[in-house]
Formats: sequence, C-alpha cells, structure tokens
Amino acid sequence: MVYGNDWWVGSVVRYACRNGFILVGDPTRACQPNGLWTPKPICLRMCQQGIIEINERELNGTCSSTCTNKSYVGPLKQGCSRIDNCTKKETGWKRFFAQCAPCVCDCSISCVSG
Repeated sequence: MVYGNDWWVGSVVRYACRNGFILVGDPTRACQPNGLWTPKPICLRMCQQGIIEINERELNGTCSSTCTNKSYVGPLKQGCSRIDNCTKKETGWKRFFAQCAPCVCDCSISCVSG
C-alpha cells in the first residue's frame, strides 16, 4: 500500500504491507532532483510455521518477565525469520519468579523458497 499522492521532485511516499507480509527495504521513497525515485521496498509473504518456545532474552536481549510486545524480524532464529504474538509461558510456581521468562510465540518464515 502506498501513502502519499505528491509525485514531484522532493516528494516522499510511504509504503506498508498488508497482514501476512513483511516489508523489506526502506519504507519511504523520495523523488530525487534527477527525477528518479529511491529504491522501492518489497512485501515478502510470510508463512506461519507454528508456535515456538523461546527465552525472552533471545528475542531482543532484555528481560521484563512478561513477553508481551516482544517480537523479532531478521535472519533465522530457531528456524523463524519472524517471531511475534508472544505470551509468557505459565507453568508452575517457579515461572512466577523467573527473571527472564520463557515465551510462547508465533513463528513465520518467508513463503518464497530460496
């Protein structure tokens, strides 16, 4: 999806992808003085692979003991290039006192095979 309708030199438009896709590249494009646009980002379709358990620190290097709002996008991590919708795994009284919670998250990878 493209946001913006000014197509003159110096104009900037913003790109976004629909659910189930991930944006690869700069989400904005600018019309340069020579009339050419900066590179266009692409939307890469993501395929759900299931649910994984991952330590909260592995997601972004910090521990809040909640897992909520934690996510990851990038090179494969535990077989996933996108990890999101994380919740804290609640099993047993020891989990209540854990500094770095185990998270249960959705795992996705690119639908395009390399």
